[in-house]
Amino acid sequence: MELLEANKNTERKDIKLSKKIDDKRLETAKEDDIIRIRKLIREAGREIHKMKGFIRFKQFGEKVKSGYMKPKHQIGFMIADWFAKRFPGDVIVLGNEKVSWISIYTEEGISHEKSESLEETLVELNDHFDMDEEVDLTELWEKYYRSQYSKSRKNKELFKKNMPKKYRKRAKNKIENEFELRRLDEY
Repeated sequence: MELLEANKNTERKDIKLSKKIDDKRLETAKEDDIIRIRKLIREAGREIHKMKGFIRFKQFGEKVKSGYMKPKHQIGFMIADWFAKRFPGDVIVLGNEKVSWISIYTEEGISHEKSESLEETLVELNDHFDMDEEVDLTELWEKYYRSQYSKSRKNKELFKKNMPKKYRKRAKNKIENEFELRRLDEY
């Protein structure tokens, strides 16, 4: 039910009802209230899935990875924690102009914290870690897209379907946006 609570459109009555029903009934019920709960859960889950795929990290020093994200729902910690488990020992900082989520996964478990804007958080972390050298992975992504391009498989509609503009915008993916705007013959 964590996904239900994360959805910004969830109401108290939805949470109360969700505690009374089991998973099987949630998936099979035809009542409007339960269908609404199922829809809210899927919306939040879908956004988590998209954000995991669209976030691009910048490496600061050896231990800090930072990425931009502006989710519609309250899923910041879920995504930051997921990346922290994927990169144990590294500090994962995800956020935007208003808020940031910081997670780290160590032997003791996972710890996370919510903070001010992404920029302010990175300035604050700079005092604790040697973050002088920023590794920009943009060039790496450009090489990846160029290496994957094949004239015989050109399909702009599929590209737009698999990389929707709203998610590229929420994750500030400049490379993918440029890829869409350029003619594929230019590669």
